[in-house]
Amino acid sequence: MLKFPYGLSNFENIVKQNYFLVDKTNFIEELEKYGETYISFLRPRRMGKSLFVSILEYYYGKEHKEKFALLFSGLYIGKNPTPLANSYAVLKFDFSGINTQNAEVSFDSFLFKIQLYVKGFLKKYIPKVSENLLNSIDKTQSPDKVMEIVFQVIAQTSEKIYLIIDEYDHFTNEMLLQNLQTFKEAVTGNGYVRKFYETIKIATQQGIVERVFITGVSPITLDSVTSGFNIISHFSNELAFHNLMGFTETEVAQMLELVLEDKSRKELINNDLRLWYNGYKFNKRSQQTVYNSDMILYFMKHFARYQTYPDEMLDVNIAPDYSKLKQLFEIQHPESNYKLLEKILYDKAVWGNLVLQFSFEKGFLNNQFISFLYYMGYLTIDRADGQETVFKIPNYVIAELYWEYFAFLLTQKEQLPYDEDKFRETVRAMAKGNIMPFMKTVESVLGILSNRDFQKFDEKYIKMLLIAFALQAEMYYIPSERETPAGYIDLLFLAIPDRTMEYEYIFELKYLKKSNKKLFLEKKEEAKTQILGYIASDEILKAKKNLLAYTIVVVKDKMFIEKIETGLQA
Repeated sequence: MLKFPYGLSNFENIVKQNYFLVDKTNFIEELEKYGETYISFLRPRRMGKSLFVSILEYYYGKEHKEKFALLFSGLYIGKNPTPLANSYAVLKFDFSGINTQNAEVSFDSFLFKIQLYVKGFLKKYIPKVSENLLNSIDKTQSPDKVMEIVFQVIAQTSEKIYLIIDEYDHFTNEMLLQNLQTFKEAVTGNGYVRKFYETIKIATQQGIVERVFITGVSPITLDSVTSGFNIISHFSNELAFHNLMGFTETEVAQMLELVLEDKSRKELINNDLRLWYNGYKFNKRSQQTVYNSDMILYFMKHFARYQTYPDEMLDVNIAPDYSKLKQLFEIQHPESNYKLLEKILYDKAVWGNLVLQFSFEKGFLNNQFISFLYYMGYLTIDRADGQETVFKIPNYVIAELYWEYFAFLLTQKEQLPYDEDKFRETVRAMAKGNIMPFMKTVESVLGILSNRDFQKFDEKYIKMLLIAFALQAEMYYIPSERETPAGYIDLLFLAIPDRTMEYEYIFELKYLKKSNKKLFLEKKEEAKTQILGYIASDEILKAKKNLLAYTIVVVKDKMFIEKIETGLQA
């Protein structure tokens, strides 16, 4: 059975244990051709950064020269090696796993990481490194001074350093989400992170550090230390490297082809994977989008074994990576950020300019916040619109997280009697054909909001409430505004891929202010006509024998629901 390296990032282990590997090594050659020696490359979490960094470590590290054929013979770069292969002393740092409990603990944990990696580096490349030297590193109480020691030692040899930093901003992003002031103290002025990078810059000027490759999620930390490390070339938005991390449509289709036993399912499964995991675009001119590689490997690992979808389309082991959405929306100006959240869900897009360099001195305003959501993987580029960029939610996995947070935020802000278990119970009843408990629960929320003179009622906002509360049960896939030849469907409640559901639903929603109540019958008939038109024009809907259709006309805060006979039920 084909093995997928889900959760694995050590290149040598993956090759030796015969795991499937998508070959990205042609980008090593491309990076060298560009002629830039100090490079940063940013992508959202779980997009394959650590594995690519491991490949660089084995490709450039002098100590791995004897293993070159074993590790690379089956890959592009093994057949097309560059002159720089296995020619460097590689100093690699990984800044994930740093404890950010408070400012003091963050400093101590960062210092310990630096000491640990530096000692390992010296033992590897300096024959018979003295214990006195290693002890002096342990006693040195500032990261920049530790770096000065190692650079002084290397300066006395013929070695040239390839410096690799993985997850460079993992701990500083945590600090940013927890305490903005602590973050600023670490990365600005005389902060210890800033001085760490200043030392590296000096080593590049002295010819000790010859190449640098830095990966992470956002540019905020590097921007904050710019004057200390202003030599970096940012490749994150380079069109030529768009597909360096993440998987392309072709790569995902090839993986599925290798494991799929029933080839008749291929188109359906590819469509589902595209919907749930695809959608990331990092350059406005790119004609391709890429999939989250970790999510795909999670799916493929399960599918190769059982030929079924995993029970949860978002792996529970990586869900905590995305649970920081609430913290993100509370970074400076939370009220403005909450309005942006509603706009993202209401319009399914936001407009702005991608911020390439952040400055907290100018404030963390809408444009900066949109860009931060983009770097974190919660938004992606949709298209260019004049001088602005249109951003959207990349895929359904991320959309569900937004809806979950929207439901939480609405109930907290408006102090609604929100009971997640109650919503689950009502959606379970819906799955058996009884929609009224769910609709009555939503109607009670509308009544509370109406009594508070809530100003946001319209069709779209009520639809947002229905989606947000229904998704808490995690039983239905709910596409909004799904296109058919006859127009856009308001709401579909469909079975989650590869699951059966006793009943699925199509809803058409109309909203009337109390003063327009006389239009009730007209709006109800209009909704009925639209539903029948959608079904008649859509082959997928026509094939469903368990699809129930309802019109929902809301007058002020009262929901009038009517079942429509479609002739689909067996």
